[in-house]
Amino acid sequence: MADTRAIADMAQQHPDAIRELERRSTYPASRPLAEALTQAQADALAQWITKAGPGRNTPVGDALRQLVDYVRRLLRDAFAGRGKQAQRDAERAAYNAAQLGARQASAIAAAMSGQHVPPVQAEPGPEAQQACEAIPAAVEAEHSNALALLTAAGLTAMGLAGLTAVFQRARRAVGRITAGMAVAITSAAAHGARLVTRALGPGVRLLWVAEPDACAACAAYAGHHIRPGGLFPGGLSLDPQRTVFTTAIPGPPRHPHCRCGVIPWSPAWPATGTPLPILLRQRARTARRP
Repeated sequence: MADTRAIADMAQQHPDAIRELERRSTYPASRPLAEALTQAQADALAQWITKAGPGRNTPVGDALRQLVDYVRRLLRDAFAGRGKQAQRDAERAAYNAAQLGARQASAIAAAMSGQHVPPVQAEPGPEAQQACEAIPAAVEAEHSNALALLTAAGLTAMGLAGLTAVFQRARRAVGRITAGMAVAITSAAAHGARLVTRALGPGVRLLWVAEPDACAACAAYAGHHIRPGGLFPGGLSLDPQRTVFTTAIPGPPRHPHCRCGVIPWSPAWPATGTPLPILLRQRARTARRP
């Protein structure tokens, strides 16, 4: 007979595994764009100095217009194909996350039920795929935002600080890649667990496991459980004055970089100790105390 404390400990190892998968996946996916933008900014600065000429802080006239055109080309080349490549990287990471989620769910179900868990063909699921497919548009949006700042009038008014602002805006695309991948990874891990839960048959539910340092919203979901295919309610939070997400969701992530998870659970599975949903809820609330 399983001890619920041991099961909770096992379940709460999931965030560390997700965090490690994120680390291994997001840096290689975002690095090409980050490095391309660093080189583009260095080239733009060199061209700025050349176009400004002796005794001038800012290029003017034709020299300024030529500089703007040059920087536009630098940005175009830096962004070329980066969104699609990041999408492919995210899809690979999501597949690995689905396998991870299914393995953990199967191990916990076997430990609690004492029975064989039928194998499942883990797949990332629709939420993860949607997150992957959104990455190219997010990257291109930041490209467009950077170009919107790149004007002769803006550079004249702000000088070199204006050029720096263009590249600062462009670099937000790197963050959009990492955020999109994080959503895809956590969504896929949750879907892998969902597939295992469905395979276990009627009466087995999806139980929310909050990461140890969960935000106020995620901590409020700890211990909640739903049938596979159902939705966790929106609007839960231990601090509704600060953190509330109103939409109902099929499982984690509740927000970007959420590393909560779900596991199979049945009230019919024999266990010693505090019932697992209550124990997970207690742990989440204890962790939120000042």
